[in-house]
Amino acid sequence: MKKSYVLKRVIYAIFIFFIVLTLNFFIPRIGVDDPAERYYPPQGNMSEIEYEIIKQYTREQYGFDVSTFEQYTNYVEALMRLDLGTSFRSGSPKVVSLIGERLPWTLVLSVTTLLISLTMGLLIGTLAAWKRGRWQDTFLLNASTISVALPGFFIALMASFYLGFELELFPAYTNPNMVSQFDWSLEAIRVVFNNAALPIMSMSIGGIVGYAQSTRNSVIAVTNEDFILTARAKGLGHNKILYKHTLRNALLPIVTSLGMSISGLIGGAIIIEQIFNWQGMGTLFLEANSANDYPLMMGIMLFLSTFAIIANLLTELFYVVLDPRVTVGDKR
Repeated sequence: MKKSYVLKRVIYAIFIFFIVLTLNFFIPRIGVDDPAERYYPPQGNMSEIEYEIIKQYTREQYGFDVSTFEQYTNYVEALMRLDLGTSFRSGSPKVVSLIGERLPWTLVLSVTTLLISLTMGLLIGTLAAWKRGRWQDTFLLNASTISVALPGFFIALMASFYLGFELELFPAYTNPNMVSQFDWSLEAIRVVFNNAALPIMSMSIGGIVGYAQSTRNSVIAVTNEDFILTARAKGLGHNKILYKHTLRNALLPIVTSLGMSISGLIGGAIIIEQIFNWQGMGTLFLEANSANDYPLMMGIMLFLSTFAIIANLLTELFYVVLDPRVTVGDKR
């Protein structure tokens, strides 16, 4: 891997990060004359003087008492200390602390879903490509058509109704005490995955079909390449052609899909978390939006954006490992 290529990708990622950071700061302030009014709306039993005193105190507490440019520089300086600001919530908790509390619960859903989707998708897609035109291939094509027509939230609602309420195989809603009572015991882990079963199932169905379809198409395209025909003419074994030659060269489109999935790994489960009352990042963002807690919203959006930028950067670098021709094209 050429150092110049890596350096260019890293510099580009840093440039994108500062654009996102700037937009993340200024967009919530568009059309807002006084941010303190969002934090403390006027109360019916409060005089104008009392209201102004409280707003002034709020401006000083959250740094709204200086110019917008100075607020921006203070914001950047705080980020360099990994400080995402202070929430408007009672007790003024740090945004980093609130994200840290909810992030592991979102990762339980997202990482498990990604692993299941990728593993099952690769196996099913490879099988469908190798059995092209047979019932395995036809089944995948039909499943792909159906999954496109059925959005994830509809699958989640059906799973909640039939598997949760009707058959009572899994909890239809997350146990609200699960987070506070978690202690890393085997029973606590069992409770978590029992509650996570329906959300993971709802998110995995579309992921499995998507990865399988992408793998099928990519494997079929590579199978028709000259070097595969040459390998067959040499008498190489079936497994060696499939795993050493076909799959390796078919991975680029799959890496693209994987990179996009990792980019949305944390923020992609907002609707599913809401349906099953799962206390993750998606639910936290909706709570911040309902309460006009825009320091918390800014912190969540910046965190998600940074995660997506890093995921895309790693995907581009992994491309070079799979196909060195990427750097050649970049040079041209």
